[in-house]
Amino acid sequence: MSSPLRAGVNAIFLEPGMGGLETYVLELVPALLASGESLRLTVLCNRRGRGLIERQPWASSVELMTPRASRRGLRALYELGPLGGLAGRRFDVLHSPALTAPLRTRAANVVVLADATWITVPDMGRGQAATVRLWRAVVPAIARRADRVIAISAASARDIENHLGVRPDRIDVIPLGYAGAPRTAPTREPELRERLALGDGPIVLNVGAKKIHKNQMRLVRAMPRVREAVPGARLVLAGAATPHERELRAEAERLGLSDSVAFPGYVASEDLEGLYAAASVFAFPSLNEGFGLPLLEAMGRDLAIVTSSVSALPEVAGDAALLVQPESVEEIAGAIARLLTDPELRERLTTAGRRRLERFSWERTAEQTLASWRRAMR
Repeated sequence: MSSPLRAGVNAIFLEPGMGGLETYVLELVPALLASGESLRLTVLCNRRGRGLIERQPWASSVELMTPRASRRGLRALYELGPLGGLAGRRFDVLHSPALTAPLRTRAANVVVLADATWITVPDMGRGQAATVRLWRAVVPAIARRADRVIAISAASARDIENHLGVRPDRIDVIPLGYAGAPRTAPTREPELRERLALGDGPIVLNVGAKKIHKNQMRLVRAMPRVREAVPGARLVLAGAATPHERELRAEAERLGLSDSVAFPGYVASEDLEGLYAAASVFAFPSLNEGFGLPLLEAMGRDLAIVTSSVSALPEVAGDAALLVQPESVEEIAGAIARLLTDPELRERLTTAGRRRLERFSWERTAEQTLASWRRAMR
């Protein structure tokens, strides 16, 4: 009998509330464990990330390691240097899902580059300038030295090739998965509408941190035209507050939309499910996405979608969304208004969304990830 594959998952940066990275780790690891591959899996994490993982039903099936240097401020330095030595002694393959990884290691070195937004969107770094400077300094070298680079969409792979100089034959395109039906009962709609002052009109929902490349500013600017067509419509921007939120609030006030745009911040899972259930349209006109996981979440909740015609979003959306040019406020507004006033179109898109979800599963993501590991080891 062959020895199990010794694999390390580099989750040094993982903390609760990290959105896409949190979803990736918490869904991929159990899918790897269930793959049938003979694995000895170790997850490297900081203390907060360890607490998050210990609450998962599969936690006892992995080894957890919390290096002393996983404290904030030291994490990047640890990843670039000492982690490579540890990985070379302990693992056959090291899988790093968050851009940064050792510059050198004897283990097969696989790094996930979810996107190149931090290069392609010049003002993306507002509020996280230090992090973006770090990425620009070290990620190109990491990517070129890795044994395999995983991109999560074909669009992301093109950006990695063009902006980071990684040969296409060293890039594996592995889409993300959809986790299935919601696991949390939603807050009742009347309670949610009253608490968030949403009135009784249709809700246009956007979920994500307030960042410039998420294009929420143009979404706010689209709302006057949307409300001309549907006077009671409300925009809800759910997600973690950032310095950019102050600009969004100021713009809503300037446009006379203070009562028509809600900023509930990072919401509990039951409230988020309540918002999905109450919403009529999911609007995600992002300027650049490596994948667009929120689109799958919206499809899984039978929401009609408006999203961008650029980056990876058309790959994910397919025929299950209205695609708009994200720099056009008029197109964004027109598509939202069209969906709010056309129930038959909404139904066609939600039906297409249910079919579309069949293409995306974490089981498939895990299978393709294992294949990437084998290529890296060769």
